[in-house]
Amino acid sequence: LLLIISIGSTAGDRSSSYTSHNAMMIHRGVHNPKKTTSHLTNYGARYLNDRRMLQQDQSTEDPGFSSIVTDGFAVKEAKGTQSVEMVRAVPKVAQNLIRGAVLRIASDLTGGTPLECIKTRVTVTSEGPWEAAQNIVSSGGIKALWAGTPSRTVEGAVMGAMFLAGSVGTKRFVLANGGSSTMAALCGGFVGGIVQSLVMTPSGMIFTSLNVNKGLYENENALTVAQRIWKQKGLKGMYSGIVPMAIRQSTNWASRAGLTEFARTQFRMSQFGIWGELGSGVLGGVGSCWNTPVETVRLFMQQDVSRGKQAKSFRNYVDEIVEKDGIPGLFRGVIPRSIQAIHQTAFMVVVPNLLGV
Repeated sequence: LLLIISIGSTAGDRSSSYTSHNAMMIHRGVHNPKKTTSHLTNYGARYLNDRRMLQQDQSTEDPGFSSIVTDGFAVKEAKGTQSVEMVRAVPKVAQNLIRGAVLRIASDLTGGTPLECIKTRVTVTSEGPWEAAQNIVSSGGIKALWAGTPSRTVEGAVMGAMFLAGSVGTKRFVLANGGSSTMAALCGGFVGGIVQSLVMTPSGMIFTSLNVNKGLYENENALTVAQRIWKQKGLKGMYSGIVPMAIRQSTNWASRAGLTEFARTQFRMSQFGIWGELGSGVLGGVGSCWNTPVETVRLFMQQDVSRGKQAKSFRNYVDEIVEKDGIPGLFRGVIPRSIQAIHQTAFMVVVPNLLGV
């Protein structure tokens, strides 16, 4: 994780340089020095006062202004006044697409996929997390914890790319219109989660089937699962569970990003360096698990469809689960899910924050 941060930060610093000719005005206003620093923080120059090496722009194009350049942002302050003009290079969407894809794949391969396997099994069976992990390993070896990795890698690349591009664009829009950094993070996570659900629903269907239908079908793999569901239910079958998936993803990432930003700014955890940033990500990840009932319903819905059954309504699944296991049944798998949430938040929220995107 630290290596990714280091490499990404170096690449980001080099690629963020620009001249006033290719910059785009995004904000102009009057601020006192304290508010100016706060406003810069909102736009991603999070280390204006402590960690970034600032470059004094000696351009002679406009001698009436002094400039500071950091993280691809230029702050031009009229000499002798409090008038501040902020400009930024045209956003490099491709860069964020690549960053998002790499970060999500790294998240899955380093623990996200095994945690998803355990969480899925715990949710749809009566097993606990440790028992589920042992049973998975005993039935297929340690590699069984990475079941569905090929399809999940493709999913992760597309999903991560779409999430980071969508969330960053939304955050910039909210900030440019006067929103706070917490509100920008909340909205960015919400939009990024909605976009993710378009990819995650069919791939999640395949992943769920591979984990809950072990032994029911011979030579089962991602392709045969997709072919079987498509033959039985068509495109609609592949997108069964789209509503709970969209609700889960939007609230997941809105909570993760919003709570992380709230912790790092309101609790001032960012002043403790990288450990403070990671700590705020832990709070954001754990806090996002309040919507576990939505994920529980999604898994049961996709389990039924993967077995050729007719999916029931969201309310029917909730009633059945509560009738059988009570309210705690809706929160089955919350322990592995909270660990997974922390893991994903570290990669998809904390790292981009550290990179200033």
